[in-house]
Amino acid sequence: MLNELNEDIKKKESNFLHLYKMVQEREKFISNEAKITQYSAVLNFFVKFLQNQDEYSVNVKTVLFWVYIKLGDIYYEEALQNQDNSKYFLAVEYYNQSLRYAIYLEEKNRVLSRLKNIYYYLGDEKSLVKVEETWAENHEREDKFAAYMLLAKQAEVPQIKVLFLEKALDEVMSQNEGFYTKYQDTLNICSQLTALYELLGDKEQAQRIKKLREKTMKLLN
Repeated sequence: MLNELNEDIKKKESNFLHLYKMVQEREKFISNEAKITQYSAVLNFFVKFLQNQDEYSVNVKTVLFWVYIKLGDIYYEEALQNQDNSKYFLAVEYYNQSLRYAIYLEEKNRVLSRLKNIYYYLGDEKSLVKVEETWAENHEREDKFAAYMLLAKQAEVPQIKVLFLEKALDEVMSQNEGFYTKYQDTLNICSQLTALYELLGDKEQAQRIKKLREKTMKLLN
């Protein structure tokens, strides 16, 4: 019975992959509207026959990732051409779905980069910051410090700069540097944070960072 069930799943997966390949092969010769219809048919096949599986094969995940990416790209390009915000929202929906099936870091970063562009255009700062945080979190632990420092440097709004500097401070001891460099980086972040908190009128947080800076100075002396 179990063997029969496994064979049935394999057959459905094979049909799913074949359907995707057929649409992919004719993609160059059909309109965007036809692409949307046919790639949506691929997703409908998945929902009907494969969605209830506990685990999906790598091939199925890969196809799902690229189907959502292709649909997202269609709406993204149409949004750019027509300055149509509704198409941007559709692109966001498909790109977010693709992240569920991304396997490799490069795939995730490709999607996050496109989402960042959309949120920047739409002026959705909250979603933009969330995407940037996700991008930093996708790094290996020893690389997160540099990622947060880069985001802090690029941030134009003081509150956002503070957010990323605080996260960098949490990660500072994980960087692949020597003891002296790590504490110098801590002092650098403390100086920036103190100035920013004073600018924002947050005396309590400014005092907290000043105390941390004093403790760090004692460790270095």
